[in-house]
Amino acid sequence: MDRNLKSRLVWACCGLVLLLSVLSLRLFYIEVFSSGELSKQARARYEYKETLTASRGRIYDRNGELLARNQTVYQLVVDCHHLRDLGLACIGLGTKEGISPQTVRKRYLPEEILSKYREYVVESMSDVLRIPRQELAGTLKERETGEIILAGDIEDDFCRQLRAQLDEKDLRCMFLRKGERRYYPSPLTLTQVIGYVDGEGVGVSGVEKTMGEVMTGRNGYRYCERDSRRREIHAYRGLQVNPTPGKDVYLTIDMELQSVVERELDAVIDKYKPEKVTAVWIDPRTSEVLAMASRPHFDLTTREGIRGMDPVRRTIPVSDVYQPGSTFKIVGYGGAFDKGLAQPSTEVDCHMGSYNLDGFELKDHHPYGMLTARRAFAKSSNIGAFLISRPLNKDGFYDYMLKFGFGQPTGIELTAESSGRIYPVDKWSRTSFSSQVMGYEVSVTPLQMAMACAVIANGGTYRSPTIIHGIKENDPGSDLVKGEGKALRRVISERAANHVRQCMMEATKEGGTGTKGVFPGYTLAGKTGTARKHVENVGYVSGRYIASFMGFFPAERPELLGLIVIDDPRAKGSEVYGGSVAAPVFKAIAEEAVKIFDIEPDRPEELAPPAELAQNTTEGGAN
Repeated sequence: MDRNLKSRLVWACCGLVLLLSVLSLRLFYIEVFSSGELSKQARARYEYKETLTASRGRIYDRNGELLARNQTVYQLVVDCHHLRDLGLACIGLGTKEGISPQTVRKRYLPEEILSKYREYVVESMSDVLRIPRQELAGTLKERETGEIILAGDIEDDFCRQLRAQLDEKDLRCMFLRKGERRYYPSPLTLTQVIGYVDGEGVGVSGVEKTMGEVMTGRNGYRYCERDSRRREIHAYRGLQVNPTPGKDVYLTIDMELQSVVERELDAVIDKYKPEKVTAVWIDPRTSEVLAMASRPHFDLTTREGIRGMDPVRRTIPVSDVYQPGSTFKIVGYGGAFDKGLAQPSTEVDCHMGSYNLDGFELKDHHPYGMLTARRAFAKSSNIGAFLISRPLNKDGFYDYMLKFGFGQPTGIELTAESSGRIYPVDKWSRTSFSSQVMGYEVSVTPLQMAMACAVIANGGTYRSPTIIHGIKENDPGSDLVKGEGKALRRVISERAANHVRQCMMEATKEGGTGTKGVFPGYTLAGKTGTARKHVENVGYVSGRYIASFMGFFPAERPELLGLIVIDDPRAKGSEVYGGSVAAPVFKAIAEEAVKIFDIEPDRPEELAPPAELAQNTTEGGAN
């Protein structure tokens, strides 16, 4: 054998031995030192720890009507790694051109395959997703790693259509990811109270925020393996920890009454075009809020405004303040009656509509002379209210404002509640006492004013309001767990509360300012309010008013209490008064409410049919 050839063969053998030795060392190193990491990387390609999202608790009204729940939806997701995977691209193009993936590899260069595959994806999905081809192509080029979400909030029907399209076109670079979104069956009702959640399912406002911790469950997880199409291989399913759903929240709201209230508020918007209108209805015996609504509001689904108005997502009855006007007179009267400084029969000189004996002038809308305290209240005399309240002195009146709940939050389970504003006595001007007695120089929320009225309805005691009826586990066999009742505190004596009640009943009788709130069959205790509109940093604006009416019925055994506040109604003359604008709205709601709650009338004779009345009259004459 040629010596040179033999030498070359020896060197070749040595080289081969060296190469194999290096490979052996490499395999040894991988097996001993890197096997765990490489195994982990391999598993990461096919094995997933999938989060099992816990369902957020549902929201119901007091009667079990569903107000909010989670709904299963899907996202269409592009896996950027798979979009650039040559093997998956060949499979897709093979399906398109009717050839095998191997033929695709032979026919095109790798760069061509990936480019044509993207074009195929765009061509296949553009019409289905209703995304222009140029826009979709640009989206697919935006990222090289991670994921691209092409569509979200996909419901079942569309999901099935997309899944069929992906299978038919062999588009293995994308998949449908299951998720949940918040669904509101009645998205235009009780919007500000319910509130909404953000894209992560976290409560942003309303009950969705305040009760978010209760309604948020605990996520679970499971380990699974998926094939190249990201379909789960059930035979390799691993450890699974099921999610714990959040608890359900039941509100004190009655949706039947709520619907009536919202209908009437829409009618006010159409008729008077006010800046705002608000209504609060409560059970004075328990301080449970039965209905609460405002306009403007918003659509829970789109978060946009309604009826051409800008969206207002805050809960106006607890967050917005206004100067209440004459409804606030219950504080001065209640304090004077509580201290024994006056009685409903106490006479007061209203000075024929003009009073200036204390160094400042007070005026009434109409000239009145001597009136009893009851009639002065019914006529809404400013002079009468001040003279009845004056013996309390400034400090005494300020104390009663605090006792009635003003200047402090009510503690209701809603977001962004305002404390309102009352000034300490040392910041009062010479006219502050008289102004505050008649509802100026104070700022209150509608809910605070309704709760002050509830003090009178409830015999002089105050109980903080609530909008939560109870909590229930997400389990068919679980019971509703109600919270502990909030403590009562005495504001004024029962005798004093009854005296104010008499004054409020007088206000709804002939000659009083609240007669338009009266409805057949029920005795009403009510109070009107008409205040000049105060704009921050501007002052009182001429010709603009806030009209309100509050009341409860049946007057001697109250079961329902309501407040209507209309901010800047577009009306003329006396039509802007609370008795003309707000009282009829109260009446329209109350007439429906007594049917909803089956409230027994205390004046049933007013509800008798005309024929029966005529018969009773005849029989009475015969006797």
